[in-house]
Amino acid sequence: MCDTKQYRCVNCRKGHSALYKTYGPSVLKLTKCDKCKGIVDKYIEYDPVIVMIDLVLMSKEAQRHVLYNTGFESYWKLFIILMMLETYGVWHSDSLFNLLVDTICDFSNRMDNQSNYTTKVAEYWKVKCWEYKQENRGDNNDLFIWEKDFYIQFLATFSGILVFLLILHCIMSTVKSKFMNKEVAVSLPRVVQAFSLANMSAVFSLPTLVWGADAARPLHYILVFVYSFKVFTNVFTVLYECPTPVTIVTLLLCNCAKYVTSFHAILLFRGQIL
Repeated sequence: MCDTKQYRCVNCRKGHSALYKTYGPSVLKLTKCDKCKGIVDKYIEYDPVIVMIDLVLMSKEAQRHVLYNTGFESYWKLFIILMMLETYGVWHSDSLFNLLVDTICDFSNRMDNQSNYTTKVAEYWKVKCWEYKQENRGDNNDLFIWEKDFYIQFLATFSGILVFLLILHCIMSTVKSKFMNKEVAVSLPRVVQAFSLANMSAVFSLPTLVWGADAARPLHYILVFVYSFKVFTNVFTVLYECPTPVTIVTLLLCNCAKYVTSFHAILLFRGQIL
């Protein structure tokens, strides 16, 4: 049992002071919830592999177990590792972010001369797209020459995630307190914990880094994003106890803000550092 004073029933979310009672050196009894009459947390007797499988299957009970009833103290390490994975995907041009930028900027129809550069986006975005492409790494360059650009991508990714978390926390906390008349008790460290747990779905993007270019890659990006979006929806619905439609709309807005922030942050940091 972890050292926190407040636990949650994984079934109905009711708070409890203990997960089990000890009656001897090898005898313990799991606490029953007086609201739903079920076991407060059945996962404390489960093998971690079973818990992991349930997390992959998007079980809300398993998510509550990790968020509220375990000593999930190393979430910041997981946060950094997954952020580095996302950064490497963008830096290596193997991510949904790159696919969106290439599609919006219409790089496939770009001419060699900037004056002949044709795109369907507005003039402002055309200039930004050109700046992004001009700084982008060419296929014939040694990857290690662009090590500095990797750190720039890392800062840009962190900026996007920071904006994502702040907007999400503000919107969800406002909805919870103003429209649902519930006490707001979600701290920012808890939000980062939830983000780290949900962002574990990013590991499914790893195959794109080793498969090489093929026609199925955009489909893989989309499938991973859909799965990841579903996981994020479950986790933050569990965390804020808000209706699922509210969480979906909020996540859509936050993802848009994240990608826009990352795009502009890349240009800003490149101009300041390179």
